[in-house]
Amino acid sequence: MADRKIRAGYYRRYDGKLIYLVTAAEDAETGEETVILRSYSFSEVPQYFTMSKKSFCAFIEINGERKARYKRVTNMKITEAVISNLAEDGMRGPIRKKRAERDAEYDSRVYQSAPTYLTYAKDLCENYRFDSAKYRLCMNEKRYAAITRSDFAKLKEDIQFLDNSLKTVLQDHQAYFQERFVNGLSIRKYAEAHQLNRGSVDYLQKKLLTALAQLLKERDEADGICRLRSKTT
Repeated sequence: MADRKIRAGYYRRYDGKLIYLVTAAEDAETGEETVILRSYSFSEVPQYFTMSKKSFCAFIEINGERKARYKRVTNMKITEAVISNLAEDGMRGPIRKKRAERDAEYDSRVYQSAPTYLTYAKDLCENYRFDSAKYRLCMNEKRYAAITRSDFAKLKEDIQFLDNSLKTVLQDHQAYFQERFVNGLSIRKYAEAHQLNRGSVDYLQKKLLTALAQLLKERDEADGICRLRSKTT
């Protein structure tokens, strides 16, 4: 499987660990193909590591079952924040074809499918501009534009919950959220604008995500439902 085509994006290891594949490269000495990977975590200080493409594409046997060592995750959107952070680290993000501005509203993603509330919180923040634009499009045109009725219900529920939370319980985080996730400032640019180091900005983001995750959990407990991804899926 060493000739398997791989693309930049998220992959899940056989044990559930999530990573981001940045790019593939060739060893200058041996000519062996190598992949450059980035850890997936809530820290804005990522870890990069390399692995041979042969090893990355290999299959392994677990409890008598043959599984791919890494399997591509197709339902996770590569956000502008990820691309910006890669650029800050001297890495190129995925190349995207140019298309009409309105077409960008038709990108698809899976809603309310995070494995944890912290992941849920990060997903809502990083996709806020995309989600709010799609929400406005559907409301303005009074139709489900490239989205199903059930997904729109989830989208509307999450957008309204996040907006209300920022006006009330999360009001102290509203200015940071506006600059980072609405205006689209990168970690580096936000730090420069406020004369902070990257670690301080990372701490601000961690506080926001932790507080939002707790609110999402409390909402589920109050409603008697769980909006996380089912363990059986």
